[in-house]
Amino acid sequence: MKNKCADLHIHTTASDGTFSPRRVVREAAKKGLHTIAITDHDTVQGIPEAIQAGRDMNVEVIPGVELAVDERGSEVHILGLFIDWENKTLQDTLKNLSVQRVSRMKKIVCKLTQFGMNIKFEEILGLAKGGIIGRLHLAHVMKKKGYVESIAEAFNRHIGDRKACYVPRYKLSSEETISLIHRMGGVSIIAHPMLLRRDDIIIDLIKKGLCGIEAFYNHQSKETAEHYEKLAKDYGLLVTGGSDCHGEGKDRILMGSVRIPYKYVERLKEYRESME
Repeated sequence: MKNKCADLHIHTTASDGTFSPRRVVREAAKKGLHTIAITDHDTVQGIPEAIQAGRDMNVEVIPGVELAVDERGSEVHILGLFIDWENKTLQDTLKNLSVQRVSRMKKIVCKLTQFGMNIKFEEILGLAKGGIIGRLHLAHVMKKKGYVESIAEAFNRHIGDRKACYVPRYKLSSEETISLIHRMGGVSIIAHPMLLRRDDIIIDLIKKGLCGIEAFYNHQSKETAEHYEKLAKDYGLLVTGGSDCHGEGKDRILMGSVRIPYKYVERLKEYRESME
């Protein structure tokens, strides 16, 4: 047990990752990961394939989802781990979020035309291959057509938060999101808080029922991880960690760059059982 490790934040082609759910599991097995969580944006479409692949390859797959909320003017991402992904209420909510994503993407594409970028919405749909569309898909189209040299440039100059072509998307409130995750039998975790850098927001979310913090994340210092571990301890929160792997969608494969000991998964399971 002491040698088991987990990566609890991974995306598939069901949202904006480039690996199919089955390939995600295969890559996890290659990297020696015992447990992974599938946490696609606003969808659970990749979970059944991943679970089956996990059975085939002896990799534990935790069903999850990543949802965005607005809190104090900042976009905050919340992971729901161990959710009842087949629940109709959840499925209907995610379907509505998907429809809103399409509307938003069309508005962003319209804005880009004002900057001389001729991008058709169908090009983005084609890249998404039936999955949930997101700005990462758009950034890849922008790069492919030569409008930017890198994915980072697409976000930093054009489509990132508060940039010229940014369009805010419809989101559930933080209260609705945390409540939904808990009603689905899941555990709510704030994702990559080190990107947010707002401990006051984390404290507000704790008051709304937040269960844990993703204290371990790729490209962060030991001191940062220790800071969020301490914050979790001070407020009696769970600790998780994940690479936020998007396959090859972020220039390199991040899966396994964060490997948390299995004891953290056990604590999540114990907490979930205590909620029932």
